[in-house]
Amino acid sequence: MVLDALVNRPNTIAQRQRLYQADARPVYQRLPRSRLYMGLFMGLFTVGMYGTLGGLYNAAHVSYAV
Repeated sequence: MVLDALVNRPNTIAQRQRLYQADARPVYQRLPRSRLYMGLFMGLFTVGMYGTLGGLYNAAHVSYAV
């Protein structure tokens, strides 16, 4: 049958749960690519905040100049 590779797999949820819960690192650092995801998030967050604060500064600066 076509789906045998998906249906007849061993259940490894309990093993994985023990592995992740035994790790002493914070939850957001336990997964394999979490450092990549956190770095991307922080980079995009920084760019977004810089753009927002820069826009607010420009809006305030122009309104007081008039």
